[in-house]
Amino acid sequence: MDSFLQEYQRHPKLFIDLPSGGRYYDGSVIQDEQYVQIPVFGMNAMDEIMFKTPDALFSGEATAQVIKSCIPAILDPWKLVGFDIDYVLIAIRVATYGDELPTITTCPHCKSESETTISLTKMLENYNSYETEANFTIGDLTFHLHPITYKQMTDFSIENYTNERTLLQISGNASLTDDQKNTMTKDLYMKISTLNLEVAVSYLNSITKMGQEEKDKTVIKEFVINNDAEFYNKLKDGITELSLRWKTPKVQVTCVDEECNKEFQSSIDLDYSNFFGLKFLHSRNLIS
Repeated sequence: MDSFLQEYQRHPKLFIDLPSGGRYYDGSVIQDEQYVQIPVFGMNAMDEIMFKTPDALFSGEATAQVIKSCIPAILDPWKLVGFDIDYVLIAIRVATYGDELPTITTCPHCKSESETTISLTKMLENYNSYETEANFTIGDLTFHLHPITYKQMTDFSIENYTNERTLLQISGNASLTDDQKNTMTKDLYMKISTLNLEVAVSYLNSITKMGQEEKDKTVIKEFVINNDAEFYNKLKDGITELSLRWKTPKVQVTCVDEECNKEFQSSIDLDYSNFFGLKFLHSRNLIS
């Protein structure tokens, strides 16, 4: 027998079209490969608890589980690319708490810092003109990029955090000699360099030259490793510049200082651990 309580169950609050258009996915990511008009529900009590669980936040599991709860059509959140993840989290926040996001901005004209409110719906609209493909050239080679997945992003972030923590532990360990610290630090910096290389290669979808194409990741990685430092720096700069385009679109803000009152664009990154606590975050770009 149906209960009268069913009419109080969650209902979709909005419908979204993924910025990627499903370009990077197979049938295991989105139910029925439906990349437009995807229903979004607000968070329930368990979802809010997930975002307060440190271990689940650190591992990325909280974000993945909340996405599956609020957007059931997304079967595997781990395979979503970065800007789709940002987009769906903004949508979930709108569905849960409404359009307005209190935040703090600094006016580039008068340098005054002020608390303002940003429209998340307008931020979602900015994805309509979002560039989802990118490439750059070095000499006669063209490097074609694709965004990395949430799984890759999380794994890289965890490894980067672990390396940074280990460096601090080595530095503060009074039981180690200077020689031991130098050896351990040298080894760790090698691991960090390798991680940066892995991040760079993960963005490379293919390399082309005059109709020829190379897509084998192993071949591409070996090519990058065996090239000179100048080449790698150019590659890293190109990837960094273009990956920044895949960050959350800027929003238009008006300075609240009456003597200024000028408009400017503000960048907001999405830190999944505190976005739903009305705060904003750090960059996920690990290439340094």
